[in-house]
Amino acid sequence: MEFALQQAVDRLPPGDLTRADKEQSLSNLRAGVSGEKRIFETVCSVMLPDGVVLIQNLALPLLGGMQFQMDLVIVAKSGILLIESKQIAGRLRFHPVPAELRKVDENGEIQIVYDCPLAQLADQKENLLQWLRMEGYRVPVLGAVVFANNPIIEEIGQDAPVYKIREVRNLVRRHLERKSVINDEDVMAISETMREHAQSYLPFPLQHPNRSAYFTGPICRHCRKPLKKQSKRTWYCDICLLSDGDPYLVTLLAWFILIRKTISPREVMNLFDLKAHKSVRNLMMQLPFEKIGSGKTIGYQADYALLVNTEAVIQLIGEWLASEE
Repeated sequence: MEFALQQAVDRLPPGDLTRADKEQSLSNLRAGVSGEKRIFETVCSVMLPDGVVLIQNLALPLLGGMQFQMDLVIVAKSGILLIESKQIAGRLRFHPVPAELRKVDENGEIQIVYDCPLAQLADQKENLLQWLRMEGYRVPVLGAVVFANNPIIEEIGQDAPVYKIREVRNLVRRHLERKSVINDEDVMAISETMREHAQSYLPFPLQHPNRSAYFTGPICRHCRKPLKKQSKRTWYCDICLLSDGDPYLVTLLAWFILIRKTISPREVMNLFDLKAHKSVRNLMMQLPFEKIGSGKTIGYQADYALLVNTEAVIQLIGEWLASEE
């Protein structure tokens, strides 16, 4: 998702009305990932007994084709503990009706309103209990909202399961000290079933009111400006004065996550200024695209779940995001 939002920001013109929203979403995502990492590392610093299983960023299916996502799931003989990670600083107030989290200034004026983490946690717990019942398991599920930073919480309900990161170790220890309700075999069976049913969160192509606003051609991985084709194998950036020998696959990925899940040979040729259909076929064979149609209506279709788990794609995304740092 980080790569998708980064591509959206990089490929929208500065004056586009949605660019600022995409930039804010990207900033929030990175802050959230950073917070989740800190919380996970803190949990791992506890001397966990054998048989405890930690699963990060787990999305499981619901009825009707929907899914629910959990930041951290701890499966132990004492039951399941869900941790909902939050990275929000400032003065916070938990408002009960409607359920929301309000960030206020020193005068109590509302600055930002967020979805209520406690309501999110309650929904996740009930969803997980339903999923467990459907899979034939009976195990208690507890939950906690953990702030990865140290906000000032001014208003909150009594006994609400909200903690700061410095409290996480004792939270986990207390959970593991509870009376056993399942055995080691159950722990392994439940965690394996979770992994088997885990789903990827792939909201592609990203929503945009005018997809034609995106620049879809190759861009420089350093300055994000359009590349110029120098030869069959080389593209050049006039700003950085650097060459890029292989912007093809990253550009195709950007197309599939921003524009649509299909592309025609003619569109591929236009993207890269290719002259021969053979060049298109050779390029599209490098990733697991499905060939669809026949004759003049031939095209290529992306299976997002397959694509994001392909080794070449994982490497490309990692390299691109690393160039942003």
